[in-house]
Amino acid sequence: MPELPEVETIKRELKPNIINKKILACIPLRSDVIAYPKPKTFCRAIIDERVTNVTRKAKYLFLELTNEKKIVFHFRLSGTISLRKLHVKPERFTRVIIKINGYQLFFNEPRVLGRIYLLKGKKRLPFLKGLYNLGLEPIADAFDLPYFRNKIKGRKAKIKALLLDQSICAGVGNIYSDEALFHAGIRPLRRAKRITIRETAKLVRTLKHVIQKGIDNYGTSVSDYHRTDGKDGNFQKFLYVYGKEDEPCKVCGTKIVLTKLGNRSTRYCPKCQK
Repeated sequence: MPELPEVETIKRELKPNIINKKILACIPLRSDVIAYPKPKTFCRAIIDERVTNVTRKAKYLFLELTNEKKIVFHFRLSGTISLRKLHVKPERFTRVIIKINGYQLFFNEPRVLGRIYLLKGKKRLPFLKGLYNLGLEPIADAFDLPYFRNKIKGRKAKIKALLLDQSICAGVGNIYSDEALFHAGIRPLRRAKRITIRETAKLVRTLKHVIQKGIDNYGTSVSDYHRTDGKDGNFQKFLYVYGKEDEPCKVCGTKIVLTKLGNRSTRYCPKCQK
C-alpha cells in the first residue's frame, strides 16, 4: 500500500489543484525522508519552480517542474499525500511539507519508509533501479495474454510472487493480487508453470478488472491510505479475500485462509481457488 489505484487517485486529485502553481517553500519535518539530494539542496532546488504536470508510473508519483526538474514520491508501505489550505497545521505523521500557491502538500508516512527524490533532466539515480526496471502495468493494452504468458511460462515461482514482481506487473501489490487471483479461481501458492493458458487468460482479465475498479472507486482504505482530501477510498467495500481471513467466502461460505508467501500475508478461499 498504496498500489497503482491509490497512486492514480492521488495523481488525479492533485493535478487540477497544483498545475501551473509555484512552489513557495519546502519544510522537512523528518529529513531522512528526502533521499536525494540532501534536504537543504532539495528544498533550494524546487523553490520558485512551477508544477508543469503531475504524472504516475506504477507506484511512483511525479511532480514535473520547470527547468527539467522532477520530484519523485515513492510511497512504499504507508506513504500518502494530503492537500490542504495554507493555514492548516501538519498532520500527525507529516514528514515533509511543500507549500504551493494556495496549498500545502503534506507527505505523510507513519512507518517512515517512503522516500522523496529530485531528478533533473535524464539523469538516472543508481538507488532508483526499481523505477527503471518496471514491467507493464496491467491496465496497459500491451499487458495481454502473450505478454503475461511469456513472463510466467515454465516458472517454478508461485503465481502470487510473480504478480508482485514489479518487473512483470508494475503497480500491483498485496491487495489487488489477492483479489485478482480469487476472481480467477487460482490459489496464490500454485506454481506458475502449472497454470494453464485458459487460467492465465482469465487472470489477465481479472487483474485488469480489479485494478480498474480500484481506480474507479478511489483506491482501498484498509490501513493508512486516504485520498488527498482525507476521505477514504471505496474499493474496500468490494473486497472478497483481502483482509477477510476467518470470514466466510462471499461465494461459497468457506472460511477465508490467511497464509504467508515469503514475508507477505496472503488470503484465499480454499474451495473457490484451486
